[in-house]
Formats: sequence, structure tokens, C-alpha cells
Amino acid sequence: MGGIMVEKDVVQALQHYRHDLMNDLQIVQGYLSMGKADKAEAKVKEWMEYFNEERKLMSLKAPSFILWVIQFNSRYENFRLSYTIHTENKDLQKIDEKLVEQCNHIMEDFINTSNDQELYNLKLKLSLTENPSKINVRICLDHEKENINSGNMDENIEIMLIG
Repeated sequence: MGGIMVEKDVVQALQHYRHDLMNDLQIVQGYLSMGKADKAEAKVKEWMEYFNEERKLMSLKAPSFILWVIQFNSRYENFRLSYTIHTENKDLQKIDEKLVEQCNHIMEDFINTSNDQELYNLKLKLSLTENPSKINVRICLDHEKENINSGNMDENIEIMLIG
């Protein structure tokens, strides 16, 4: 997926992003109109946490990986991805394409062992390892009750930052 994004891809990503945001704003508006300020506040808090993770994602300086994450939910019909970034202001530009390649490989494994009629919630965690020259990317099912082919999938990769 490397290289420059085509304009239609940018527009599609923005439309999907805007659609999700508008849906949640309508939910907040509905809660407020029913006098359920606590539920509206919880939804706003959820979005603030999401925007904080997104800020950390954007600070990775890995445009292909960032786009891979942002476009994930519109690219995979029966998978939803949430993510946590456990590092800030780390320049991953040198391993940008490798990150995307490895994540695509992990998704191939998930797709090959999943039921395309079910919706799976995945969690991506990106963190530094004890070795500061490596980064760890983990993609796993978000809930223990979800499984693929009678077993939980949990994929973990480490990528060298220098080299």
C-alpha cells in the first residue's frame, strides 16, 4: 500500500471517518435529549480517549502504517480494529513499509481462519521492547469469548528500528 494515496482513497477514508464521528455525535445528542447526560458524557470521554490514541498514532511518522490503521475498518468487512500506542514521538519512517507488510501478513492469517459471517473485534498494540532498537506490534482478539476456529488468535511481531 506504499506510495502516494489516490484522491478517491483520501476522500473515501475521510467519508468513513466523518460517518463514524457523525453517528456518535447523534448518539450523544440522543442521550442529551433524553436527559441522560451521564451516558452522553461517557460517549464524549470515549471519543477523547480515541483522539488521544490517534494523536499518538500520527506522531509515529509512518504514513503508510497510519493509513493502514485508519482505513482498516473500511477495508475489512468482518473485522473491527481498535488500537493503543505505547510510545510517543518515535520516528518509525524507516520501518513504515515493513510494519504494513507484517500487519497485512497477520490479517491474512486471521482471514484464513475466520468465519466471514462473523464480526471480530481486534486490538492492535504497538510498543517499544526492552531492546530500544526494536518495536513490538501485537494484534489479538479483543475479547476472550471471541475465537477463530476454536482457538484464540494472537499474533506478535518485533521489528528492528535500525538496519
